[in-house]
Order: sequence, then structure tokens, then C-alpha cells
Amino acid sequence: MIVFLDSNILGLISNSNTSFEECQQCDRWFANLSIRGVRFVTSDICDYEVRRGLISSFIRSGKLSPGVNLLNLLKIDGFLEFLPISTECLDLAANLWAKATNEGLTTRDDKNIDVDIIISAQYQILKNEYPGQQVIVATTNLKHLSRFCIAARWQDINL
Repeated sequence: MIVFLDSNILGLISNSNTSFEECQQCDRWFANLSIRGVRFVTSDICDYEVRRGLISSFIRSGKLSPGVNLLNLLKIDGFLEFLPISTECLDLAANLWAKATNEGLTTRDDKNIDVDIIISAQYQILKNEYPGQQVIVATTNLKHLSRFCIAARWQDINL
């Protein structure tokens, strides 16, 4: 099984606020599935979304969030693979976005980069690279991602 972490889930597992119960639960879920052999991936664009939030908080507060270090460790330790955004991905994302827009199913304003569409394109490419392998997006945003991917709330993904 391959689990693709959306930005909101990446944010939970890199959150340094250990008193936040959902973060603790998500950490246990991630560790449990990792031990059982689940391959976890995310996108460089998810890293960007989470990292910019952490850095923005630092600029406002003047305190560096330990979340940046946790995010860096996730990149280094090998438990989570960060997928680069390729030309193939962007071409597919543009096609998905145009199709959704023409069908009245937009997920973002026309002038915004639609991260959900880019994640969906990466999901579809990953699914094609590993036929027969179950690939699922872990998210809290089922509305947009489930249009183009098999997606579920992280709490509902188990072996």
C-alpha cells in the first residue's frame, strides 16, 4: 500500500505541539503503518505549503518553530518520500484543471495555483507507475481530492 499524504496530514505529523491530540493520534497512525510496511509519499508542493506556514509563523513571532526541524527530519530519515513536481505532472494537472473547470467543478479561483490538482496529477502518475498497488491519498479535504483520486481521512486508512 502507498499512502500519499496531503498537506494537512503532513502538517499534523510535523507539528511540534505535542499537546494537540490530533497530532499525537496522527503520529501514532503514521508510525504504526510505517512499521507494517506502508510506503508513505507526499509532494514537494505539500512540503512547500507546510513549510511556508511554519516560516510565516516564525517571521510573525520571532520564534523558530521546531516543526521546521521535524519537517526536515521527515525528508532525511527515509520514512517519507517527497515527490518532485515534474513536467509530466504539470501537464497532467493542467489537463485535469481544464476538464474540471469546463465541467464546473473548480477547486480554486482561476488565478490560483491549484495544489489539489497538482497532488491529484502526482497521485495518478504514481498509480500508473505501480499498477496493482493500492494507492490512497490521506487528507482532511475529501471534497476536492476525491474527484480525481482515491482519498480518505487519515483515520480511516488501515492495513
